[in-house]
Amino acid sequence: MIPSVLAVAAAVTNVVGTVTFVRDGMPFYFMREDNGVNWRVERPAGTVAALGDRISVAGRRELSVKHRLEGVKIVNMGADPEGAPPPREVEIDEIFDNVMPYGNTDWYGGVYTTEGMLRDINRRQTSTQLLVGEGEKNIQFEMPWSLEATLPPNLVLGCRVRITGALAYTSIENIDEGYFGRIENLELIPMSDKSIEVVRRAPKPPFWTAQRLAWFFGTALALFAALFAWNAALRRAVARRSRELAESIRQRETAKIEADAARRERLRLAADLHDGFQQYLAGAMFRLKAARNYLPHGAARCGEQLEKVQEALQHTQNGLRATIWAMNEESEGPESLTELFRFVARRMGHWEGIVEIQSEGEERTVARNFCGTLLLVVQEAVGNAIRHGKAKHVAVKVTFGDGVVELAVKDDGCGFDPSAMSSGGHYGLGTMERRVTELGGTMRIDSAPGRGATLVFSVPA
Repeated sequence: MIPSVLAVAAAVTNVVGTVTFVRDGMPFYFMREDNGVNWRVERPAGTVAALGDRISVAGRRELSVKHRLEGVKIVNMGADPEGAPPPREVEIDEIFDNVMPYGNTDWYGGVYTTEGMLRDINRRQTSTQLLVGEGEKNIQFEMPWSLEATLPPNLVLGCRVRITGALAYTSIENIDEGYFGRIENLELIPMSDKSIEVVRRAPKPPFWTAQRLAWFFGTALALFAALFAWNAALRRAVARRSRELAESIRQRETAKIEADAARRERLRLAADLHDGFQQYLAGAMFRLKAARNYLPHGAARCGEQLEKVQEALQHTQNGLRATIWAMNEESEGPESLTELFRFVARRMGHWEGIVEIQSEGEERTVARNFCGTLLLVVQEAVGNAIRHGKAKHVAVKVTFGDGVVELAVKDDGCGFDPSAMSSGGHYGLGTMERRVTELGGTMRIDSAPGRGATLVFSVPA
């Protein structure tokens, strides 16, 4: 039935309407018929029509669900007194929900205005393709900027843009098999370079770039010995200061406050260095010594030992990177714990479309050092789910209860055997549990091979 109808429609079609889209260099118009249907009209050479002109078109309709006329004859009837209808304000989700994959084909050729995040810029010889999206949905825009053209200064990846254009797409037709109207490859065609506006600038890049991290890690290894010497000198200085301040009560109280603060900081620093960097560095040095003993006749075994050294140093680098990352994100992020997690998730490109942040209960103010520790826990848990569990979706839920904050990280990955991880020793799980325990909290694990994993952290707050 559908092929025969299309065959009849393809003979001759006559429509009358108003031009709603025209762009220099493109061999077609979009027009809106009086009954509200949008048409793409191939314009013959020498035909002139402007936006808002009223035209009469005769031609053959394409054998598809799209409203397209080919081999047309166009008669310009002058400007429409009412002009072209204004663009329709829509969201990207609304376009996808109504059009894909077998949706409302009346959207084809309509002129719409939408907003989204700029995710890709592809420079070509005569045009520039922009990819703009919301969530997991993206639409392509082809701007009339050549390869030599200078782009607007604020048009960079991560900014939010507002664009107006005519909707086009690919429709897949198979008349022999009766297969019609599958819609793919959504595109909005802007009318000119004035059809785009940057409504929000891209966030500033983080201070800790890859080059700065590499420099910091290299110098940090050389400074570890000086750090321990400084710690011993600080201890002696605090003790000496305490003796000097022993002459008066006020001085003794001041000395006690300083000593207690210094002691807590030293214990925290010593615990971090002992549990993380010091252990891996000690192991690396041991294996280097073992590798040296194998030379020159044990070259193969020496290679194995050096590989272990590389793994240990890699763990050290990862730990240092995570700590500095959390300090930076904590400083720049919002005061709210939940909004801090969402802020970080938006800045982690490989989390996009995978990590979802949820909140339950009445949120309250949480100390910044508390937020920083939980941020490290979330980073480790989400990283394990994506890297080791191959998860496609990770839900991070923050629940504010009576005197307690519960953080649940649930993924749909491959899962694991918690008992095997505990018996074999797993650095990521151990680090997360240690951090939560230092806050006076607990960690629970619910997982099994093949059914994902759920990690629940409860801390008093």
